[in-house]
Amino acid sequence: MQLWLVCCSSCNNTPTPETSTPPATAITPVPLPTNIVPGFKFPEDTATIINGWLGGYTAPYFDTVAIYKHAWGIWAGLTAKSGQQYDGQDLLVYETWPGIGDIQTIIKDSGKDLGKFARMGRVPLQRPHQIGHARAIAKGFLTRGKIDTVNEEGSNFWVAVSYDPSAAAHTIQNKLLDSTVLKGMVRSGQISAIPAFPNNAITIKPTFFVGRGADSLIMMPVWSGPPNPAANYPDTAWHSSVWVDVHNQQAAGKAVVPVVNNPNPTPAQIAAATANLSDFIYYKIDKAAADYINKQEGAQGVKAAPGDLALLVAMHVGTKEMSNWDWQTFFWAPNPAQPPFPSNAVAAANRPTELQGAASHYAVSVAYAMVRPNQPISGGNNKGKTAEIGYNPYLEPGLGPINSANFPNKLNSAMMWGVQSNCMSCHALASYPGNSYTADQYIDLKDPKIYGSKLQLDFAWSILNNLTGPAPVSTEKSN
Repeated sequence: MQLWLVCCSSCNNTPTPETSTPPATAITPVPLPTNIVPGFKFPEDTATIINGWLGGYTAPYFDTVAIYKHAWGIWAGLTAKSGQQYDGQDLLVYETWPGIGDIQTIIKDSGKDLGKFARMGRVPLQRPHQIGHARAIAKGFLTRGKIDTVNEEGSNFWVAVSYDPSAAAHTIQNKLLDSTVLKGMVRSGQISAIPAFPNNAITIKPTFFVGRGADSLIMMPVWSGPPNPAANYPDTAWHSSVWVDVHNQQAAGKAVVPVVNNPNPTPAQIAAATANLSDFIYYKIDKAAADYINKQEGAQGVKAAPGDLALLVAMHVGTKEMSNWDWQTFFWAPNPAQPPFPSNAVAAANRPTELQGAASHYAVSVAYAMVRPNQPISGGNNKGKTAEIGYNPYLEPGLGPINSANFPNKLNSAMMWGVQSNCMSCHALASYPGNSYTADQYIDLKDPKIYGSKLQLDFAWSILNNLTGPAPVSTEKSN
């Protein structure tokens, strides 16, 4: 089945993209390569991760070197060339994977040609839905004046949620984007769950900044680290910028120095803050993609045009190698040898030499446990534990206060911001109907106060936000 519409409208009223003349050859999904970095294994044994890298449930320190090496192996596979092209550009492995809209379309079409789907264009870019989720939470306990601190729009950041072939086939086979099916799995007064994804499943959320392709230099907000003390930190508050030279006239290997807290930088400062376009994983937007962006922006939005550039600034990656999944986020770093938090020098030092070109210009943040020492799926606690922070710096910092009076933080009551979050803790709350977000803390997956009469979605917020059929009762939803 060849999909000409790469995303269909759903219960959240996401607009359907325009079509354009497709390439002669359809894009077909390519599984994650595992032979790029020596010693890398995927999927890794659960026992190796939990009892080895995480030290069971007692070790206060993790084998971070092993964890970072594994995360980098995943990145090397995701960013390897697939052997396919679209619109004259080489496609990387992750770019061949079906978007959540592709999967949704197949489920609506009764799952015909399971596993044989092909796409006739790139996965369309959407505004990140978690901003709306955070705003809904904030409205519950903040005044309107303070809600405006939530980054409702932010800069020109966009996402394209995709599943690898294994995760996509599982979702289609079990019709996990059909709200009627999910509703039928809910058991009143009980904790229920969707069928667990296979251990080789991968879900990704690439995050892009869209810039004008006609410009010689593209000015872009860049992450330089979290505020101290922790606070809500949307990109409009970063005051940190780089410029992207679309003609690639900068010196190769240049360590870029962002302009920080300076609204009137000198030419020399701009020059020092300028990176090559080739330092980014990117693609050129075609007419269908530009029309889809403009349809979401409405009449007042900044219009996209064919030839504009989608620069990959981050990618959130979950791999089902253990029950709680492994979580890693990769983000563009001006100086990848000295990345800002939530990455660090140890992570950078273990980046494999097999990573070359643009893929080597990214940093990594991981969350293979909610807290230290690691806690079991059920029966653990937050008492005396240490926070394990890991997040996407281009999406989470501007979410506003994500712990409410109705859902306090039991690890540290003062922790409530996106810059204090943990991918695993937050994704553990994915359920039908939805839960709130949380800053980092241990979440007991058998807690009836959290999951009673709800359906656990196996850590996949993307399921809740892309349902066909009647919407769930709760409005708390996100990618």
